[in-house]
Amino acid sequence: MDHAWIRTAQAELARQGLAGWLIYDFRGSNPFAARFLDLGGLLSRRIFALVPVEGRPVVLVSALEAGSLQAGPFEVRAYTGRASLEQELRRLLPAGPVAMEISPRADLPYVSVVDAGTVELLRELGGEIVSSAELLQGFAAWTPWQVERHREAAAAVMAVLDEAWAYLRERTAAGLEVRETDVQAVIAQGFERRGLVSDHGAIVGFGPHGGDPHYQPRVGEDRALQPGDPILIDLFARYPDHGAPYGDVTWMGVYGEPEPAFVQAFEAVTAARDTGVRVVREAWNEGTTLRGCDVDRAVRAQLTEGVYGDAFVHRTGHSLGWRHTHGEAVHLDDFETADVRSLRPGIGVTVEPGVYLPEFGVRSELDLLLTEEGPEVTTGEQHELVRIPLGPHHGGERSRPAS
Repeated sequence: MDHAWIRTAQAELARQGLAGWLIYDFRGSNPFAARFLDLGGLLSRRIFALVPVEGRPVVLVSALEAGSLQAGPFEVRAYTGRASLEQELRRLLPAGPVAMEISPRADLPYVSVVDAGTVELLRELGGEIVSSAELLQGFAAWTPWQVERHREAAAAVMAVLDEAWAYLRERTAAGLEVRETDVQAVIAQGFERRGLVSDHGAIVGFGPHGGDPHYQPRVGEDRALQPGDPILIDLFARYPDHGAPYGDVTWMGVYGEPEPAFVQAFEAVTAARDTGVRVVREAWNEGTTLRGCDVDRAVRAQLTEGVYGDAFVHRTGHSLGWRHTHGEAVHLDDFETADVRSLRPGIGVTVEPGVYLPEFGVRSELDLLLTEEGPEVTTGEQHELVRIPLGPHHGGERSRPAS
């Protein structure tokens, strides 16, 4: 059992001025407990594990289960009934703020897992309970190996994106019908050739389908490319190694001549995206703390000042993970949630504002790696629409991705 996480936790506690981290679990109710605690035994009663800022950690369990624990570095304490539990919790709680997996007003649902009744009890017993959201970020920073694996995934995703645009050009030039699922299949094949994996298929939306932010084309229900169609391609993948983070990018194109309204929306979205990157860089250069919600506010304000305020219906960006595309560190969000966690070196985030209208959607996404030296864009930065010239005719034989 590796206990390096305890040293990491104590360093974060000291950095944040916290007295301890109290990990609570009841029958798997707290996914973070399962990640950090490996106590063995048959544990069907409430568990409280305290990591103090200094000194030996303590685990408080039912007396019925204390004998079966594999406690490792933890001092084991036991309680019997309810009165005993309250007495032991009073003894366990340190003076000063104690982090738990809560979030005021549930603004951060990613960490809001401890039930309200347990928090109420601990506060009645004198505990000063605060959120562990920032503490948990201490475990989200990538290792140097993960940083390099992300850079490699980002480069590979961009190469597959180029293949998707080339496929569109070739098929339309030959006068063949191209459907959304065709392009999706080309992307899947490109990932497979490079040994990449993804948690679900790429988003490919032609025309009005791009106005659905998480649109997924389905064979038989997808759209064939039509002249004037905006083209949205959002693709994401990682290497299958344990812990290898995703690369994730969204690019925009058009088949033929774009409508002025689409060009205007594209320019507004890319300008807002660049504002997000600039805000992060300026904060890094000035050495100031920047929260995820701060970036979202800056980007959203720019789009709202134009004509697109109601059409930007998701957060500005998310952290990049390896279990899933969306990671567990700070998100650039003051819209869906209020993410007050700080941007810190060693994590990657997307910057991806969007405008979604009935006629079309626009999203421009890049990956931003936060390093000690400064923010680094690891994908391309789109500034011009990808133009797919009109073919000699439209329709004809259905195209098939090369196998």
